[in-house]
Amino acid sequence: MTTLRPERYSALAIILHWAIALLLLFQIGLGWALEDLPKGAVQFAGYQFHKSVGITILLLSVARLAVRLFKSRPAPVPDGKAQMLLASAVHVLLYAVMIVGPLTGWIIVSTAKVRLQTMLFGKVPWPDLPVGQGLHEPAEVLHGALGTVGIALIALHVAGALYHHLKREYVIGRMLPGVIRSHSAIGIAGLLAIALGVGALICGLFLSFPASKAPAAAPSDTASAVASDVASEEPAEVATAEPVVAESEAAATTMASAWKLEKGGRLGFSAEYSGEAISGSFSRWDAMIVFDPEDLPGSSIRATIDLASVESGDSQRDDMLRSDSFFGVGAHPTAQFVSTNIREAGAGRYVANGTLSLHGQRKPLALRFALKIDGDKASANGSATLQRLAFGVGEGEWSATDQLKDAVSVNFSLKAVRKAP
Repeated sequence: MTTLRPERYSALAIILHWAIALLLLFQIGLGWALEDLPKGAVQFAGYQFHKSVGITILLLSVARLAVRLFKSRPAPVPDGKAQMLLASAVHVLLYAVMIVGPLTGWIIVSTAKVRLQTMLFGKVPWPDLPVGQGLHEPAEVLHGALGTVGIALIALHVAGALYHHLKREYVIGRMLPGVIRSHSAIGIAGLLAIALGVGALICGLFLSFPASKAPAAAPSDTASAVASDVASEEPAEVATAEPVVAESEAAATTMASAWKLEKGGRLGFSAEYSGEAISGSFSRWDAMIVFDPEDLPGSSIRATIDLASVESGDSQRDDMLRSDSFFGVGAHPTAQFVSTNIREAGAGRYVANGTLSLHGQRKPLALRFALKIDGDKASANGSATLQRLAFGVGEGEWSATDQLKDAVSVNFSLKAVRKAP
């Protein structure tokens, strides 16, 4: 027999209690694992999901606090003064973690240098908080510490419940369905709850976020096949930071040679935001180049860029660029440039006219480059200018050009060696 009258919390309080407990443990595990996720689309998806779970915990916690304040609940369990004070402190601090944790995350997102629209589970837009930039750093510090604090408080909370259970006091049973009444059944249910909590924490730690894949390509569509390689789970050379080049089938019937790019190449971009230049680059891209100055009709350039590999020196800005408002890497993981003709524009200078496919749009693009060939070695650098809005890059508030200008400059530099016939 238990030593306390079996008073219980309301059904709504019980549901909210266990839902928040599992979500909170899952969220802590996920938060610890985020920095170890692969950079790019995988980590971006992880952070977006983390934000969605955090807002869910915040909403449920506010509902739980309202239930606690406005619905009757069992009286505190009589105990020593120190034990009762500790129990009250743990409860108050747990509510603080449940509410302050998501709030600090919300502040971090709302005060980022370049704000990214929060979409709850990719569907429902969530507004930013009207707070100042000065709160960003304190929110980051506090948010980072709350995971460890939360685990410590949960451990104390569980220890207190087990302490009362071992004293055969009806404490755990007050937060369980009424059908669970006997002391042994309550003990089993409590152990099961602990196991589920540990499972939620582990699930958050090891949850995987697969990168988006490009659509399957027909064998004859070389450019699309390259895109599929970029997004595959086991990419070959394109998964590294150095681009690679392959032969074109047309090379066999032309003078133009296939070239293999060496390490150290760069594909970058620059744009103007609030009067300041913003620059970045892509760490994963692939190119198929066949070229000879004496056979320009037989020369060609095909390039595919993994948009999730964007790096601009600001993680929040990179997340924003990968979002649906800009590159939309979930639906359009790659950009492709395919030349239609290459013409000479002066001594050692050329223009490759072609088509750029980006964000579901296909538009003409002229790529200007300077090339120097010394035997079987070559070096090149070039640039192009595109209008981002023509490709739908920068939607909603970012479609205005008063802060973020429409023109974007793309630039590259590379060295290559001629492939053996």
